[in-house]
Amino acid sequence: MDQDLLITYKFREIKNALSSYLTQVLPHFHISPIMMYALEFLRKHPDCIAVDIANEFGLTRGAITQLLDKLEEQELVIRKPHPTSRRSLLLQVTDKGNKLINDILEAYNNKIEQLFTPYNEDELAQLKKLLEKLPL
Repeated sequence: MDQDLLITYKFREIKNALSSYLTQVLPHFHISPIMMYALEFLRKHPDCIAVDIANEFGLTRGAITQLLDKLEEQELVIRKPHPTSRRSLLLQVTDKGNKLINDILEAYNNKIEQLFTPYNEDELAQLKKLLEKLPL
């Protein structure tokens, strides 16, 4: 296998492992992956509207309404009146939602750290240096 294909393959394996770790962590917190992704999106984009989430994740208006209803029911987000549009509502992550995200990320990061146990300090420093070069 050529070197570039091997690297591409390994990145796909890493992506699959990380996705698997997330799906292992989330049930403990009684939250689905799309709920987590939406919360993280809202945290990064405060005061966005439902259509922003729909566009980000390719969801229908009905799916977004159901998702936001669940998040609001669990007191993880709040809907507030939009200052300039009567037809839109601003969305914000609540303190409870922020705490949940932080707790999930802590558990998720602990799971990811298992990938690094075979490496010594020098190898981890080299890996970090290489990863920092990625244009992400």
